[in-house]
Parts: sequence; structure tokens; C-alpha cells
Amino acid sequence: MKRLWSTWKRVKYQRIRQKKRSRREGYVQRPARPRRWPRPPEWDDRGELLKAPPSLQLFENTEMTLDYCNTIRDRLARAGTSVFLDFADVTRFSPDALLLIRAITGSRARQTTVRGNLPTDPSVATEFKATGFFDGFAKPPDDLPDAAGLMRKRSHTTVHSNVAAELVDFALEHTSMARPRAEACYRNLVELMTNTHDHARRSQRRDIRRRSWFASVYCRNGGAHFNFLDLGIGILTSTPARGFLQKRKTTLSGFGRTTLLREIFQGSIRSAAGLPGRGRGLRRMRQDAEEGDLADLEVLTSNVVGTVHDLQLRLTSCELRGTAFRWSMSDENGGNDG
Repeated sequence: MKRLWSTWKRVKYQRIRQKKRSRREGYVQRPARPRRWPRPPEWDDRGELLKAPPSLQLFENTEMTLDYCNTIRDRLARAGTSVFLDFADVTRFSPDALLLIRAITGSRARQTTVRGNLPTDPSVATEFKATGFFDGFAKPPDDLPDAAGLMRKRSHTTVHSNVAAELVDFALEHTSMARPRAEACYRNLVELMTNTHDHARRSQRRDIRRRSWFASVYCRNGGAHFNFLDLGIGILTSTPARGFLQKRKTTLSGFGRTTLLREIFQGSIRSAAGLPGRGRGLRRMRQDAEEGDLADLEVLTSNVVGTVHDLQLRLTSCELRGTAFRWSMSDENGGNDG
């Protein structure tokens, strides 16, 4: 039985027949595709290439390191993104920068892939691998050693005093840190965890449950390097800071970012919790820094960075969406227990 076609179907099939007839009558050979040279296997399907600066240090090379980390953070905020972190040109790095990158990649959106390579410098690559930086990567480099001997990392959303004790004990095992300074490390780690938890609880953002703190201790050459990171709202935009500015009837730009941070560390701004004894954590950290228990304590929040003991603060061109602290303990500034 002959099939009846509608008008638009008849036109469609006539065009298909015409195209086939024209190809049969005047066939033109297509040019050959250019040859593709093989790529290294670790670069296959690498996604977007993000090249790290030679000096990957959060406090020594703040602008370039923050710009690189913010780029990673922006790319991984989109679902279905694949990035390749190129560390080939890195000649110097610090544990605080590695902790920030791992915190960003650990908090990435769903269905995102992160890969990376090692620095080409053999000595830098050895230290890079031993930190355990590539834990959780899709395709980590081969022959990674056990990282427990150098660096210990922890993260959570609530206060865990046992985690603070674990990090301090890990530092005591690998260094001759004095007991008073170990107690100062423990006390301030717990205080920083508490601040992060309180700020996240009072934040109006919908992703409060994902606001975690990240802490690490890196032991090398007889020294213990502590790092604490909060990727939340930051000190300058916290509820106590905003309340302080509202009472003064001014804005953050009008009052000054460095001036506001000095006021916070000097204890002029109280905690929003309204509880006795609260609101003195950052002031007590500065007191420990002045007394020498945390002599080289440094802070980076928003676009303000500097030392805590003398409150020498400066503005940076890039901004950290959160707050980072770091301090070190060794025989030189700690001495032996006695």
C-alpha cells in the first residue's frame, strides 16, 4: 500500500534526495585532519590548566598566591568543572598556602574533578609529596610517601578540643616545644574553632553547614608550623564587627579595615554571644603573642595581613574570603621543657 505523506514531509525527503544526488555526482574529497601529537598521560583530560606562581606562599607572596587560590575557588564553584593544578614552576611553598588550596578543593561543588602535578625541582617535589597535599586528588602522582611523618591536617564544623590536642601532641612528638607554648597552641586552636562555629551559626548564608575550619601542623627541621583557616565570613564582616560599626554610625571603608582589626585585637569589640568571658579570644591571642608564647603569630583576613604582637597591618590588592592564622614553634623560640 502506498504511503501518503503530508506536504512538509514530502518537502523534507525531497531535500534529502537532492543532497544525496549532488554528493554522488560531484564528490569532493575532504582535506585530511592534522596529526595530533601524543600528550603526557598525566595531562590527558586535565580540564582547565591553572598555573601556580613560583612562590606559593600565603604571607610572603600574598597577592599572587591569593589571586591563584581565588581563581581555583571560582572555577570549582561551577558544577561539572575539571581543573589541572600545574605546580611545575613552584620553587618555594608554605604550609598555609597548601592548606588553603586543599580547603578550597575539599569544599568544591559536586561533579568537579581536580588533578595536579609535582614541581620540577626534585627537592621541592620531595617536600611537596611528603606533606600529603595530593590526598583525595583524582589522579595523584605515583610513589607518594606516607605523610604522617611531616604534616597532620584536620577539619570540621564544630569545636573539637580533642583535635586540638591531637595536633599539639603531634608537634610535641617531632619537636622540643616548651610546655607553656604547647598550652598556648592548644588554647588558641580551641578559641579559633569556637569563633568559626559562632560566626557560622549567626551568619545569614544558606550554606552554614558547609562552613568548616581547617587546621594543620607541619613539622620540619625541628620546628612545628601551625595553620588555621576559616573560609567563612571573616573577622571584619562578623556580627560583632558590624555591630561595632553600626554603633559608631560608620562603614567599614569609612572606619578603615586595618583600624577595625586593631580594635578587635585590642579588645574594644565584644563577642556577639553576650556570655561572660567571651569576646576575649583574639585579645588573648595578642597577649600570648606579646608575651612570646606565639611570638610570630600572623593573621590574614579579607584584604588585611600582618603580625599580631605589634599589630603592623597592611592592605593587599587581593582578598581572602575568610581568615587565616599561622605561627611556628621551635627550639629557637621555645626552648626545652624544664
